[in-house]
Amino acid sequence: MNKRSGIDWWTYRAWIKFGCAITVIVTGFILFNWENWSTELKVIASIAALIPIHVVEEWVFPGGFHYQYNCTMKSEQPKCYPMNRISDMLTNLIATFLYIGLTIICIIKGNVNNGIIVGTIIFCALEFFMHTMFGVLMYKKFNKKGKTTIYGPGSITAYGGFTVLGIILSYSLKGQTISMFDWGIAFAILLFIGVGCILIPENLLKKKNHPYAFEDNGYFDKFDK
Repeated sequence: MNKRSGIDWWTYRAWIKFGCAITVIVTGFILFNWENWSTELKVIASIAALIPIHVVEEWVFPGGFHYQYNCTMKSEQPKCYPMNRISDMLTNLIATFLYIGLTIICIIKGNVNNGIIVGTIIFCALEFFMHTMFGVLMYKKFNKKGKTTIYGPGSITAYGGFTVLGIILSYSLKGQTISMFDWGIAFAILLFIGVGCILIPENLLKKKNHPYAFEDNGYFDKFDK
């Protein structure tokens, strides 16, 4: 095998290692400031730390998230269309830095705005529902080929990570009034995630027979034979 270089090297595994380094750094900050940070701030920072770990499950252990995503989009080239290595890398790195930015804003302000909390709760809920939907669809596709659960790459960190963090955040809103300004911030966060993290990278970079296609289907290779 030829040695990887350039974009191929970066989009294959290097960026995931970079993301994991971010996870270590952010986790260190959380632990160092454990006594001083509010629960809400810890959770917002934890989202930034969790996204790269979520990527490891989706891409590496067991990998194959792109396959279920692209199959759901009725793709005839599930290894590269519409999601490919570059577009999904951008999706996850942008989302990671979004939550690092939100964490820094909250630290500077000295509190976590309810709009950030609401937006993050909805984001976590979407992770739960999207992975459940993908899991059900893939179960229907492969249940006659030995698939016995709705598990799909990313499900464990979606359920045990994002869902749990979203539930923790929801308790912080008990008895609080959510203003229109708060809803506006929540909407802006979700719009940025939906458009800036997903729609723009995917639509700008989607291409059938993309040169930076995924090389296998990970978890789904054992079913798609």
